[in-house]
Amino acid sequence: TTGTTLWLGAQVLSAYLASAIEFKPNRGRALELGAGVGYLALTLASLGYDVVTSDIEPVVSRVLAPNAAAAPRGCGAIDAREIDWFDAVRAAQAGEAGTEGRTESLALLDAQYDIVVTTDTIYAPEMTPALWAALERAAAPKPGRRTPTVYIGLERRDPRVVDAALEMGRQRGCTMRRVAHARLVKALEKAGWQWADEDWEGIEVWK
Repeated sequence: TTGTTLWLGAQVLSAYLASAIEFKPNRGRALELGAGVGYLALTLASLGYDVVTSDIEPVVSRVLAPNAAAAPRGCGAIDAREIDWFDAVRAAQAGEAGTEGRTESLALLDAQYDIVVTTDTIYAPEMTPALWAALERAAAPKPGRRTPTVYIGLERRDPRVVDAALEMGRQRGCTMRRVAHARLVKALEKAGWQWADEDWEGIEVWK
């Protein structure tokens, strides 16, 4: 069901980005990892980003691609693709740096982006190393380009799992800060979502 459920992390991060970023045509390129239904990709496209939104099969063909195809006109383009995070793990273990023998997943991760997002993807400890490997590869500095901003939306279902995942990111050299809860509250209010505190308790956005 993970590929067909609209989780709270995606909704809250969408509201936050929509409140912080004004629409601008051809704003840049965005990458979404673990997209599920693609709600966040639609938000990014509505802000003017061309979006590569990704998951694994059968989620991509059954859910993500059809939703991406239904995006309103006048927004950025949305390209639904399959990305295997474990390709980034295998490449790192093999010390791969060039393009020879590079998989499609790695080619997508190596492309140039202005913003990288992932939501509701921190829940299974066995997936955490692969998630960080994919994020690191996507956010790696590219010649002549600014390093993309990375946003992580999560739900603190199991604090031990979340804390361990964030600590793993820090140990890998990632600098993160949590977006203030008050800013998320204002974003939800701006979106017109009259949610009670308990409706989204445990949702956090990290940058």
